[in-house]
Amino acid sequence: MRGSHLITEMGRLSLRIKVLYFSSLKDRVKKILRRDRYKRAFVCKGSFYKFLKERYPQISQDLDNIMVAVNEEYVDTDHILKDGDTVALIPPVSGG
Repeated sequence: MRGSHLITEMGRLSLRIKVLYFSSLKDRVKKILRRDRYKRAFVCKGSFYKFLKERYPQISQDLDNIMVAVNEEYVDTDHILKDGDTVALIPPVSGG
């Protein structure tokens, strides 16, 4: 499932971020497209996680255990998101 978050700062366009939800996250976030407004830049495991927890409380506990990729590369928790980034939220998976 994909979602686009429109982020604004002081009334002007600041960031447009595409978010990809995988596995159980995809099942719990039932919206395909959502546009939201936010007033500052995001740091992956800081303000961005807070933003997601507020918008999707049903996945808030899962966010502590996920991997995050930005533009198809895994990133550290202090990665700053930029306009046009694609963020993939990847929960733990198991298999045999």
